[in-house]
Amino acid sequence: MSADSARNEWSYPETSVTMFRTLREARSGVDDAAWARFVDIYGPVIHHLVRLLSPGMSDADTDEAVQDVFVKLVDILRSGAYDPSKSRFRTYLSTLSRRLLIDRYRASARRQSREVGLDAAEDISIESDPGEWMDAKWLVACRMAAERRVMEESALSDQSREVWRLVAVDGLPVKVAAKQLGIPANTASKIKRRIEARITAVLRAY
Repeated sequence: MSADSARNEWSYPETSVTMFRTLREARSGVDDAAWARFVDIYGPVIHHLVRLLSPGMSDADTDEAVQDVFVKLVDILRSGAYDPSKSRFRTYLSTLSRRLLIDRYRASARRQSREVGLDAAEDISIESDPGEWMDAKWLVACRMAAERRVMEESALSDQSREVWRLVAVDGLPVKVAAKQLGIPANTASKIKRRIEARITAVLRAY
């Protein structure tokens, strides 16, 4: 699904004010429980965002890039550099992630004693991209992370996962998917609606 269609279909989740306040107030010594919850929620989102922004990056480099973001966030929270009254947290976090990716590209170029090519520089440039484009990328990353989280929930049955895969991933009509699985179409529709509702609930945490 494209970023544009995603923007039209889903509403933006907002970061939990209580969770962010806890992290910010604990910046002199990061609250372990609050930070663990923050990483659990945002780790998959940032991972997907890095993949969207730099699809050719290796798994190891992606993991390092995600770690870079969290290390930088600790410094930001301790210093109080982020002001929620000036920008939405998703915009701040997605832009920070992109800037750190640029830094990684530039550092790699220096290590190899060469400059990043024009195409590569444009591909990862923050300054050349409008905030709206960045918001769209962030939304898609949130959606991808939410879907994965729901699909990995132990309470979800194998049948439900198959319905979702056929309808949402493979793009089959509900009736066709139901026929393939040997279940009534209304059962497949109910499963799809329940999963969509669960994904929406997970999105509210971002």
